[in-house]
Order: sequence, then structure tokens, then C-alpha cells
Amino acid sequence: MRERAPDLRDAVRGAVDAMDWLAPSDQAMRALALRQAEEIEKAIDRAEELAELRRDLAGDEGALRRLRALEAQCDVTKAVGWLGPQLQGVLRDLGGTPAARKAMKTDKPIGGRLAQLRADAAGEHDS
Repeated sequence: MRERAPDLRDAVRGAVDAMDWLAPSDQAMRALALRQAEEIEKAIDRAEELAELRRDLAGDEGALRRLRALEAQCDVTKAVGWLGPQLQGVLRDLGGTPAARKAMKTDKPIGGRLAQLRADAAGEHDS
């Protein structure tokens, strides 16, 4: 049996807990990242349970048909392939990637030039 990779739930929880820049308004994105990690781990757990059931039900055709229907819903590769990039995007939006943190530097805030143009335009109209 292969050694299982570290639990993604723990890794994502640790990562977002270490993001001391998150504000209360970021809590929904934080929750989304945690939920996506949970769904990926649940897909892995379901696949393991499916493999065990397949072994236990060998020879029982009715049970095997039901098992195949469940199997179609337990594709780990599909779940990780779908949720993995989404999770990466959520973590990036939270500043959880090197490129996102670089963009967060105080001397170069995200949207720097565009935000400045908008602020200048708002100031001109208020005069």
C-alpha cells in the first residue's frame, strides 16, 4: 500500500491561518478554500471506501451494479482536476502564492496604477 500524501485540509487550514493580512471581509474566501480542500479529501476517502467495497462484494452482481453507479460519482482524478485549480485560485486571491504576495507589497499595492487613476478621476469630479 502506498503512503498517503499529507491531508490537504490541514495544509490549507495552516496556510490561511498564517495569512495575517486577511481581513474579516476575506472570511468567505477563507471558508471556500477550506471547503474545497475538504471536498478533495472526501473524494479520496470515497475512492478508498469504494475499493474496499469492491473487494467485499466480489461475486454479488446486484451489489456490483449498485457499486458501479457509486463508482461513477467517486472519480478522485476528476474531483482534484476540477477543484484543484479552483482552490489554487482562491488561495492566490487570498495572497497565498508568491506572486500574489509580491503584488501585495505596500509600495506596489494590487491595482496600483488603476486605483490611482480612479482616485484621481473621483477627486476631479468632486471639485
